[in-house]
Amino acid sequence: MQGFVSAAALGGFAVPAAALIVAAPPLFLDARRLGKTSAQTLERISLIIAAGRLIHELQRERGLSVGFLSKPEGDGTAVASQRQHTDTAHGAFGDLFSRQPADPVNDAVTQALNGLTAHRHSVDSRKLTPTQAALGYSGRIGTLLDLIALGVKSSARGRLARLGTAYLNLISAKEAAGQERAHLTGLLAAPNVEAAARRRAHDLREQQDMLLKLFAEGAGSELARFSRATLADSERVVTSLRYGALSEDASVHRPTAAMWFEAATRRIDALKEVEMRLEETMNHAALAVQGRSRRNLRWLLAAVLGSAGLLGGIATAAAGVW
Repeated sequence: MQGFVSAAALGGFAVPAAALIVAAPPLFLDARRLGKTSAQTLERISLIIAAGRLIHELQRERGLSVGFLSKPEGDGTAVASQRQHTDTAHGAFGDLFSRQPADPVNDAVTQALNGLTAHRHSVDSRKLTPTQAALGYSGRIGTLLDLIALGVKSSARGRLARLGTAYLNLISAKEAAGQERAHLTGLLAAPNVEAAARRRAHDLREQQDMLLKLFAEGAGSELARFSRATLADSERVVTSLRYGALSEDASVHRPTAAMWFEAATRRIDALKEVEMRLEETMNHAALAVQGRSRRNLRWLLAAVLGSAGLLGGIATAAAGVW
């Protein structure tokens, strides 16, 4: 009777242990798949951030190029210096981008960036108007935004997906701010403001407002508060100068192109601070996902090894009972 009870007790432990060992292969495969997926997610997030940083440098280069072309005797020193920063960001982006598979969006990015040197030559030789130069940079930035959108769509679900969408909205808002900076810089350098140019400026402002609202909704309360505090001062100055630049009231003081460019640049730099904080948050979230998948794999391995040891002990004990 005692042997029967002991055998039954041992069998009660043996069945779940054996079941875990039998189920281990598909569980291991699933854990490895999740681990691979988390590694791919981290790589996509890294590529998204690298693309965002390249966009920022291209935005700065665009603004300086427009300023250079807006002055008949403009000095290209600042543009040349900025191009070094752009090339550094381009190199960091290229290291990650080179591992991406062939894709229409990726092909468009490659083609756009390959044409950057020729566009720079046209700026240096003053073959382009300020508007044409700005459009050339904006088109290249647009392909990078498409790449970020694709990466966000395929990166993850849950919190990472929300952060990725918030990042895309923030980067897009900063791009609209850069376009506004270039647009109003050229507008203020002209003797008159045409109605179409004024409407374009209003559209760019409304676009920024909408995208920043979407960013705040998706980024979470902490990042939204940080954004409001970081942008507060530069936002007030830009709002005032924007009103002066676009007002049809002759009594309103019209700012100079240089005044506007400096204020708009400070606001874009503030947006960059928010972008950097969001980059840090996204990196931490992606690393946390990868860390969880690795821990799950280790726990599964420990459970299987423990079950194997338990079965071995049960077999030994059973031999003693019988």
